[in-house]
Amino acid sequence: MQFKSHARGWQNLEKNQKPDDDNPFFKQADLGDYKFWPTIFGSIGEYKKQVIIASVCAVISGFAVAMQNISVKFIVDEGIVRKDADIKERVTWALVFVGFYIAMSSTRIIAWLIGYRRMVQALEGFLFRIRSRLFRHVQRLCFRFHDSVSSGELFNYIMGSPLNYLKMFLQQFVMVAPNQAVSWIVALATLIYFDWLMSLILIATVICIVFVNRRSRLIIRDMAADFMREESSVSKYVADMLRGSREVKIHAIEGDVSDRFDMQIGRIREQSEMLSKRQNLEHVKPEGLHYIGMAMIFIAGTLSCIYRGMTVGELFAFINSVNLLMGPLMMLFRLNLVKANAEAGLERIMRILKTESTVEEKPQQVQLKVDEQEKVAREECAPFVEFRNVEFAYTTYPVLRNISCTINFGENVALAGPSGSGKSTFANLVLRLYEVQKGQILIEGRDIRRFSLTDLRSHFGVVTQDPFLFQTTIYENVRVASPHASRQEVERAMELAYVNEFLALMPKGAETQVGENGYSLSGGQKQRIAIARAILGKHPFYIFDEATSALDNTSEKRIQQAMRELMKEHTIIVIAHRLSTIRHVDKILVFERGNIVQQGNFEQLSAEEGLFQELLQHGY
Repeated sequence: MQFKSHARGWQNLEKNQKPDDDNPFFKQADLGDYKFWPTIFGSIGEYKKQVIIASVCAVISGFAVAMQNISVKFIVDEGIVRKDADIKERVTWALVFVGFYIAMSSTRIIAWLIGYRRMVQALEGFLFRIRSRLFRHVQRLCFRFHDSVSSGELFNYIMGSPLNYLKMFLQQFVMVAPNQAVSWIVALATLIYFDWLMSLILIATVICIVFVNRRSRLIIRDMAADFMREESSVSKYVADMLRGSREVKIHAIEGDVSDRFDMQIGRIREQSEMLSKRQNLEHVKPEGLHYIGMAMIFIAGTLSCIYRGMTVGELFAFINSVNLLMGPLMMLFRLNLVKANAEAGLERIMRILKTESTVEEKPQQVQLKVDEQEKVAREECAPFVEFRNVEFAYTTYPVLRNISCTINFGENVALAGPSGSGKSTFANLVLRLYEVQKGQILIEGRDIRRFSLTDLRSHFGVVTQDPFLFQTTIYENVRVASPHASRQEVERAMELAYVNEFLALMPKGAETQVGENGYSLSGGQKQRIAIARAILGKHPFYIFDEATSALDNTSEKRIQQAMRELMKEHTIIVIAHRLSTIRHVDKILVFERGNIVQQGNFEQLSAEEGLFQELLQHGY
């Protein structure tokens, strides 16, 4: 029965998994006038000089390769089969052209080395710019975006296949394309000079290959896009399972999870096999045409030597030049197929970059500053926070309904009510993590949308019910939001939050690594670190969302004392399920199903019939 239950859970999970292209954020992302090449060139930036130098070096290298093959004709005709000169003259000419061959070989190697170094510098710089731009853009996007797009999926965009395909293409394009293009042009001119008839056969072969390759690129581009969609979908699942490894062990479902993982990566394997096999097939098509063309050239070359007076040296040089021409041509055709992968990858990246946040900011020149506006608000006797008929929903079901209330400067306000009644959502809206659908939120008497998001949020110290810890030391986790704080300030914040009590038990004290999301710490220890982090910021306003829920009674009393010290000088919003922790606040807002049904201080609400009194009676 347990297995069937888990199986049903996995089936439901799979039903809820959707390709990222079905995500509403991706659907509404307007690619506008997006084009592959303008986007590439626009992102190169200061690395254009390196790209130009690398391409010029590739051209020189390609020209040298072509000259190497042409020299073979003269070595054969002037040094081996020439009959109207003595042996010394023939040897001299052979040595001259061998020397020319060596000079061209040296030029080719030197130019390629210089160009490759410049190409690597430009390519890595380009990838750095794209990754940085993508990461910064993702950081600026709203919580609605992050609620619908998993971290595993975003990691795939920033570090996975889309950029890897792009890197593979650009690496070949900057160096290989110019090199092979010059070799191809020189070889074609040489072939036409040697024999026009065989050149026509070759040109006809090339035209057929170009037609086939163009169709192949479209097929590979669509298949590559399908593969990356599948890979992104599987990345979401894998990231969830790795983050949820503790739950997996608690419920003893390692076997089910492993089977499910095999199913997920099996989907990638199938897509990868299909893509690789089709790529190989599309590579073989032009190669087959190439062999047919070469067979026709061999026939024409034999007849030309017999009936049209072509020399053996010319035939050797022609065949070498054909190989020189077809090699670059086949490389360019393969590059065209690689470009199909790169196009699919870049389009996915651009869909992220073109995604708009639902929380928009005003232009910087009209933004208000919290500190400056506070003085005006105090003079106007305006409240710190005011909700005016606010309504909000994460999807279609309303979470807050027609909320109207005020929080004054220096006031300590608690939000109480059953789970899911809208308390945390209220705090999220104060931080403008989401945009309201109806109504208006005022901060210091002005619309919240007029403030810079960074400035607004930097004035709040926030402690959540389940604080996130980074994979670094305890010390760095405390100062992460205040990177310029001194060690003395950090230690003082840890002392106020009673972090020092458990530091003595740690192998390296404050320098102890906490692991992924603080796996080596208890819930109470993580909350103390989060409280120390908030205290260190010296913010004028604080939001405590069940900040002491994971603490034991002794620790909770101490933290409550520290919080009461903060309450004397700061504006504080406290979200609490345990009503005993909010006895000392100035005002309590009682939430039920998205509505504020009561408000007053602890004594008033305790004596008043209503939800608050019921919660007290039920031991909240």
